[in-house]
Amino acid sequence: MVVGHRIRFRAHDNTMTWSCEWCGGHTGSKIYESAAAANRYARAFDRRDGQDTGKRAPLLGMFPLRLWRFLRNRRGAAT
Repeated sequence: MVVGHRIRFRAHDNTMTWSCEWCGGHTGSKIYESAAAANRYARAFDRRDGQDTGKRAPLLGMFPLRLWRFLRNRRGAAT
C-alpha cells in the first residue's frame, strides 16, 4: 500500500493496469502472456486484508475470531 492512496488493479485482455481509486494518480500497467494471467494477478493484488478477516487465521491464536465467524455465518444461513 502506498500511504495516502488506494491502489486498485484491473485486467483488460492481457494487460493489468493500476491506479489510485481516490486521486486517479499513481498509474501503471504490465502486459502478461495471457488474459487469464493478467486477471489472476489483478485479483490477487486487488484483494483487501479486511475482506478475509478470520478466514486464514491461525487455529489457536485466532480461535475466538473463527468461532465468531462460524456463528455469524450459521445465523445468516438460518434466516
